[in-house]
Amino acid sequence: MTYDWERTLGLEPGTRDWYEEIDRRFLDSAYYARGEDGTPFGRFLRPDHVVGKEVLEVGCGMGTHAAMLAKAGARLTAVDITPRAVEVTQRRFQLFGLPAQVECADVEHLPFHNNTFDLAWSWGVIHHSSSTEKCLAGITRVLKPGGRLLFMVYYRPSLVYYLHCGFVRGIVLGQLLRRRLEEIYVDATDGFYARVFSKGELRELLDPDYEQLSMHVVGLKAELYPIPRSRFKSILENHTSDWLASIVLGRWGSMIVVEAVRRA
Repeated sequence: MTYDWERTLGLEPGTRDWYEEIDRRFLDSAYYARGEDGTPFGRFLRPDHVVGKEVLEVGCGMGTHAAMLAKAGARLTAVDITPRAVEVTQRRFQLFGLPAQVECADVEHLPFHNNTFDLAWSWGVIHHSSSTEKCLAGITRVLKPGGRLLFMVYYRPSLVYYLHCGFVRGIVLGQLLRRRLEEIYVDATDGFYARVFSKGELRELLDPDYEQLSMHVVGLKAELYPIPRSRFKSILENHTSDWLASIVLGRWGSMIVVEAVRRA
């Protein structure tokens, strides 16, 4: 997860400049997650939920969110199922002098005691499992009663699902003649496998164990323009205001951010 879609990064992996450029690209695109004061992901990772808390990140990737959580004062444990992600994140923390426990683990079988964490955070990870239900069960087990769960998964009623994949790829390019829409969508995503959810499906999954449920639909500006990646598309994205993108993608974005509190 280097976000180097166009192979333009051109920096030595594992260097300070490499990490900083990965973060810049990702955080610049995440206009929807900035706090009112401009803090990256401050809309969701509020200080009272992070500072001094036992925090678990599920799926640390290259460590962008892990670093943010550590800098914000979390007592962080970050896990990923891929050894490369763990190695790269550990390297990041050594290079930048940040404290955290980073280890290889499967969220369906987390190596932690019950009721360990105050906050569980997972961004764009558990929808890549064929059993998101088992992932959530694993997280719930290690989350304290009253603990907070925050995660992002892909959203079905979106421009990406129905416009980009259904209409453009499926109808205009004729792919629906050979494959189902779900298959077209998976091929267009950033993983070997990807599930999509509606708000109703997420409520059904979470209701037995969680309360105070809230959901926020968000999306990237690229989703507004169903055309191939190009310099022209980049210009369109750069000239699209945050407020306009938020109006449209706050309803039809490709991602849904879920926040809930584990029942006592």
